[in-house]
Amino acid sequence: MKRIVFLTLVLISPIFMIGQKALIEKGDGYYNTYMFDLAKDYYEKSLGSITTQADKALVNYKLGYCYKMLGNSDKAEMYFGVAVKNYVKGVIKPDVLLFYADALKMNGKYEDAIDIYKQYLQVSPQDHRASSGLEACKLVPKWINRPTRYKVVNVSKFNTLQLDFSPVWASKDYRSLYFTSSREGSMGSRDNYKSGQKFTDIFEVTQDRKGNWSEPIPLAGGVNTEDDEGASTVSMKGAEMFFTRCKAGKKIDEPCKIFYTNKKGNAWGEAVQVSIIGFENYEVGYPALSKDDKILYFSAEAPAGYGGMDLYKAERIGNSGYEFGKPINLGDIVNTLGDEVFPTVRSNGTLYFSSDGHKGMGGLDIYKTIMDDKGTITGIENMKYPINSSFDDFGIIFDGDQEIGYLSSNRKGGKGSDDIYSFSLPPLVINLNGLVRDTTDIDNIKLIKDAKITILNDAGVAGELVSSATGGFTYKLEQDQNYKIKAEVSKDYFSNSITFSTFKIEYDTVINIVINLAKIPKIITLPNIEYEYDKAELRPESTVALDGLVKTMEDNPNLTIELRAHTDFRGRDEYNMELSLARAKSCVDYLIGKGVKADRLTAKGLGESEPKVIDKELNKAFPYFSISTVLDEAYITNLKDTKKKEEAHQINRRTEFSVLSTDYGSEDKEAAQKEVVNKPKQQGSAIIKETKNGEF
Repeated sequence: MKRIVFLTLVLISPIFMIGQKALIEKGDGYYNTYMFDLAKDYYEKSLGSITTQADKALVNYKLGYCYKMLGNSDKAEMYFGVAVKNYVKGVIKPDVLLFYADALKMNGKYEDAIDIYKQYLQVSPQDHRASSGLEACKLVPKWINRPTRYKVVNVSKFNTLQLDFSPVWASKDYRSLYFTSSREGSMGSRDNYKSGQKFTDIFEVTQDRKGNWSEPIPLAGGVNTEDDEGASTVSMKGAEMFFTRCKAGKKIDEPCKIFYTNKKGNAWGEAVQVSIIGFENYEVGYPALSKDDKILYFSAEAPAGYGGMDLYKAERIGNSGYEFGKPINLGDIVNTLGDEVFPTVRSNGTLYFSSDGHKGMGGLDIYKTIMDDKGTITGIENMKYPINSSFDDFGIIFDGDQEIGYLSSNRKGGKGSDDIYSFSLPPLVINLNGLVRDTTDIDNIKLIKDAKITILNDAGVAGELVSSATGGFTYKLEQDQNYKIKAEVSKDYFSNSITFSTFKIEYDTVINIVINLAKIPKIITLPNIEYEYDKAELRPESTVALDGLVKTMEDNPNLTIELRAHTDFRGRDEYNMELSLARAKSCVDYLIGKGVKADRLTAKGLGESEPKVIDKELNKAFPYFSISTVLDEAYITNLKDTKKKEEAHQINRRTEFSVLSTDYGSEDKEAAQKEVVNKPKQQGSAIIKETKNGEF
């Protein structure tokens, strides 16, 4: 009995092997002709009878690739993972690691993808796809945690369980839209074994005055056939259309081409194939017209490109409507080793496209080109999350200059495979919260009620308000503006302002500011005013305090001041008086050079005639000098500590200013309040003196 069983097993085993080999060969036949939906079925049937590691690696690799091309990232990840575990050198390519990492990234498993990308880069360190994918996996979690303000919503009215993608405006009023679909009712009802779906047609929807979209219907005329009609573009007047058509089947495998048709009445005429110079035998598709309809952008795969599908542009010539000059590759800023597809041109001329070769979230991501004044592409920008996802995102269109429109995506949570989504960008909210304080006594700060607040932007005075009982005020700011917020109380107080910009703010933001005001004292010491030794020339570090004084003069156009310079008692009295006057003039000259009117400034040299009296602030910095101490010659001479003597001399060598009047140019006050802010200025305080914690 055992002998019979043994003989039976011996006989059956070759039969299994023959069956397994036949299944794999059948799958290979479809795989090599890009019929991935058929190939995967035969490969999966063969898995149960595979016995060798090499066959297991190879079949799982091909299965992973089939599902990669069919857009099923979950199964692509699973089969590539098995292929990696059974890797046999020389049987499958090392790019199995790249494809495995890509599938992990597409499924949002960024940490796992990082590990696999690193393994692949050890084998192929120059592969930009892996280095870009690795860097993207580090960036994407940050994008997801801090998404852009765009809101993306599935448009259930447009979508079915089948493919629905590539929306395009069909009228200049943005109330008619075409898109591609494999839904029931399409003429191409045959199975497309490349995509695993039915063949696609182009459908139309229109919007009524209430914003409601009609039921999608197939385009009338000569556009739709039993073949695949794909991505399209319509001229600004709506009378011309270019679209992609692919002929495929079990016995047909022709490269996709771009076709042209024009409108005859309410229907499209018979389509004519567009001849693209140099691409007669290559895959060409994804047409997009420039805003003036003179340039055709498209995607093509050719040996002269950078790899995969590249983006090109060609200029219209002749009168036929579909003749074009020699195409120009858009270059390596746009094109990569991966695929660049689905170009679209916004009404402002900006080119958008999708790519799986740049830093992205996974699959195809949507990118925006950055152009200079001459229309040259200088960079690209990822549209980030939630416009992009870890799946395929492509075919974006905008409603004119508005930040609303539609895009295609096969992200999870949709109605079918590829779905159409709407997007919108809510208004950016930038709120200003302000507080006005009286810092005359830094140890007893008070809140100021009824302070006058003037808000100026690039256009002039944007608003006027007063502070509340608690010193507060609020205001809604605009995006991309330079702002100056000025607070004033009375002639007894310095006015003060703060400047800032709302440029480059991308998220809803609250800007908090505190404006400090203080009563005008008799004399204010300017900190850190230093001169060259025994000379009147200002040292560079002196400009900080003087720039603060410039700001004070700008905030208080009614003031005239006197610049007062002092020396220590060393040296002859006459010399010290001359030196101090020269130093005061240096400060005046600096202020005039910064735009302060000369008749608002007076220079005065006091030499050693007014030794400094220690006040509360100086006592904090030099506690060994008592409050009210006069640093005259007798006091300093009696100091035993050389260091303290030098510090006393330094305190005496000071520059101050005093307010002479508060009514300068009063007749021009109203005009001064209408000033226009041209650029953000340095923030500062109305009172220019050093205090604790940076307060004034």
